[in-house]
This record gives sequence, C-alpha cells and structure tokens, in this order.
Amino acid sequence: MSFLLQDRKSLLVAAIAFLGWALASLGYLFEPLGPGTRTYVSNFGTVLAAWSVVVLAFLLMRSYDRKETAWRIWIAMFFGFLLWGIGEILWAYYDLLPGGDVPFPSTADLLWAVGYLPLWVALWLRFRSIEVRPGLGQGLALGVVALVGVVAVRYVLWPVVTYPEYDRPIERFLDLLYPVGDLVILLGSVLVAVTVRGGRLSLPWQVISFGMVVLGLADLVFAFSTWNELYVTEGALNLPTVLTDVPYMGAYAVVAVGEYIQGRLDGVL
Repeated sequence: MSFLLQDRKSLLVAAIAFLGWALASLGYLFEPLGPGTRTYVSNFGTVLAAWSVVVLAFLLMRSYDRKETAWRIWIAMFFGFLLWGIGEILWAYYDLLPGGDVPFPSTADLLWAVGYLPLWVALWLRFRSIEVRPGLGQGLALGVVALVGVVAVRYVLWPVVTYPEYDRPIERFLDLLYPVGDLVILLGSVLVAVTVRGGRLSLPWQVISFGMVVLGLADLVFAFSTWNELYVTEGALNLPTVLTDVPYMGAYAVVAVGEYIQGRLDGVL
C-alpha cells in the first residue's frame, strides 16, 4: 500500500478508475441522462473496463522473457481476458439491439466458457510461483471459499442438476460450467491474495486477486438471478440486478489498477 501512496501515477490511475466506476454506478442507478440509458451505461462501462484489463495484460506479457514464469502467467491472463473481453462486446451488442433478447447459448457464452481455462492456469501458476508453505491464511481462505461453494451448490448448481426440462444439453452444461468456473476463479484468487502478503511486490496481485474475487462473486449472483428470473435488463431495478452489474463493472476496473501497479513496479508503464 505504501508504494501506491508513493507512486503518483499509480495513485492517479486508481483514483480515475474509482471515479469512473462511481460515475458509471450513479448513471446506472439513477439514469440522469434519461430513461433507458441504464443499459448503455452498464454495457459501455463493462466493455471499457474489460478491455483496459486486456491491453494492460498484453503489455505486461510483452515485458517478460518467454523463459520466465511471469511470461506464462501473463500470456494466460491475456488470452483469458481477451476471450472475456470479446464476450463482453458480443453481450453488449445483443443487449443493445432494439427489442432484442440476449440468446442463450450464444457466441459470447462460448468465449466466456473457453476463457475460464487460461485464467485458471494463470492463477495456478501464480500460486505455485510464490513457494510458500500452507499456513493459517490459506486454511481460512479455503474455509471461506468452501462456505461460498456450499451456498452455490445449494442455490445455483443443485437446481440446474435436478431440472428435467432442458431442451439442449449445451444449456445445462453452460449453466453448470459458469458457477463451477466462478468458484475455481474465487478459490485461486483468494489463495493468491492471502499468500502474497508482505512487501510492495505483493500489492499488484492483491489488487488483481480482489478484482477477480468480485468478478467471481458477481457472476455467481448473476447465475442465481437469471435462474430464478430475478435479473432484469429493462424496467425497474431490483437488488439482484444491482448486485450483479455494479460490482461487475468495478471488478474489471480493480484488476486493471492492479495490472497498472505491476507495470509500474516492473518499469513497463
């Protein structure tokens, strides 16, 4: 944290990211630009934040030698977030079509589904590279993730498993993959965050991990909300929709800030 306070550029980027998320959230909640603008704010805010993550991951990947573990970590992060970034664009396109519903499954779902794998790999490589023996922090982290997992199994996965009226197997597969993928992201991010504690070099990955934790949790809320037909794309807002969209926009911004701090420490940015 001391590095963030000492490095003015990192502090400025963090402040800009927070201000952008705050303004987008206010525009989303209160629609000061007029009725119906909420969808535009949510989609454009998410796409902008997601692609900031993609660009910064690419710059970090290029800064390392291909023989380094860091290069393998960042190329996995780059490809994972690249697939998700394209998925966000496609979702925005479907969502902003006049009177159009987002199809399920769609090409965006395919990209998101494939994008989980490189992100899992990146988190696993980062965790392995720390070379710290398991301790109390990791145990507590596993306990928290296990608790979230129990809730997700009961209220998200189990209804999908027991639902008998799926028209296509791919729909059931994706409805299962998303929460499982989010739980793996959650587990990996929490383990990295609690393992890299201490020293200024730990700050970027603590920030990145926090952003990815929020992404995973927001996506779990989305899975629960869509399954129970609580998530709305138009009309009056409700709590499940807000707890999905507002943190989701902010999570990408947090990851981008962590990447920028990493770039500053590495002398890339």
